[in-house]
Amino acid sequence: MLQQTIASLSQNAVLAKARAMYADSLTREDYTRLAACRTVGEAANYLKTHTAYGGVLASLQNVKFHRARLEATLKRYMFSRVGALCGFEKSLGQPMHRILLYKYEIEYILLCADYLDSDSAGVYSMEWPAFFKKHSDLDPIALERARSPEMLLTAVQGTRYAGIVEKAVRGQTDFSVQVLENALYADFYAQGAAVIRENFSGKARDALLACFCLPADVKMIESMYRLKKYFPQSGGFFEVAETAFTGAQREGLRTAESGEEILEILQGSRYGRYFPKEGASIEQKTQAMELRIHEKNIRFSTCPEVVMLSYIGILENEMRNITHIIEGIRYNLSAEEIAAYLVL
Repeated sequence: MLQQTIASLSQNAVLAKARAMYADSLTREDYTRLAACRTVGEAANYLKTHTAYGGVLASLQNVKFHRARLEATLKRYMFSRVGALCGFEKSLGQPMHRILLYKYEIEYILLCADYLDSDSAGVYSMEWPAFFKKHSDLDPIALERARSPEMLLTAVQGTRYAGIVEKAVRGQTDFSVQVLENALYADFYAQGAAVIRENFSGKARDALLACFCLPADVKMIESMYRLKKYFPQSGGFFEVAETAFTGAQREGLRTAESGEEILEILQGSRYGRYFPKEGASIEQKTQAMELRIHEKNIRFSTCPEVVMLSYIGILENEMRNITHIIEGIRYNLSAEEIAAYLVL
C-alpha cells in the first residue's frame, strides 16, 4: 500500500512539472507581437523581456543577434526543458526518458547525415543538456566530423544504431538520408512501443501508446499524401507497425489512388475531429491536428507520461513557429504573411 502511494505521488509530480512548464508557453498575443517585429534583434529582445526565454537569452546581452545563433540558443532552451523532465522522470524510476533519449539521438544522427558534404554540422548541432550527454552512447565529435556515409557508420559503431546505419550505407542502393531516416524511426517506434507495453497496463498503456504513436501516424499521412498526390506511381512511404488507424483504414491508405482519398480516410478515423479544413499544406494541417490533440491531453489527461509527451510536442511546435517568424523577418515578410505560416 505504501509503495503504491509513493508511486502515485511520484507520477503526480511528473504531471505537475509538465503542466507548470506548459504554463510558460507563448500566447497568441506573443505570436502577434513577434510577427510584427521587423528585425531579428527586435524579436530576440521581445522574447528576452516578455517570455520564459529570458533566462537563456540573457547570455546574449550586448551582442548582435544573428539568426543562426538565436535559433541555436532557443533550441538550447527546448532541450534544457526536455532534459529537466527526463532527469526528473528517471529519478522517480519511470521509463519514458529512455524513449526520449532514443528520439533525440536519432535526430542528432540525421542532422549530421544531412551535413556529410559540409563543414557546418557543428554550427547546427543540437546543444544537448547534461542529462542527454551523460546517458547517450553517441560520440558527438565523431558524428560532426563525418564527411561521408562510411565515416558516419564508423561514428556509430558500438551503438544500437550501427546495424541500421550499416544497412543504409552498404545497401543495394546509393546512400539516402531519407531511407536512413525511415529505418531509424521505424525502429524507434517499435522499440518505444515495446517499452510502453512492458511498463504500463490498462487505460494508461492505451493512452500512452496513442500519444506516443501520434507523430508516427502524422509522418505516415504526410508521406502517403505527398506520394499519392504528386508521385502516384511511386512507393516507399513511411510506415510503422504501431498505429491508431484500424486495419481497414490502413489498407485503404496503402491502396488509395490520390491525395484526396488519403484525406477522406483520415477524416473518417479517430483523428478526423481534430483535422482542420484550413491550412496551406498537408504538413500545416497535420501539425495543427497534432497540436490540438496535445493541448487536449495536457488539459484533461490523468496519465503523467501522456501529459509529459504532449508538453514536449507543444514545445516542439513552438520552436517551429519561432523559426518561421525569424525566417519571415529575415525575408521581410509582413506580419500577416508570417502569421499564415504559424500553427496555433
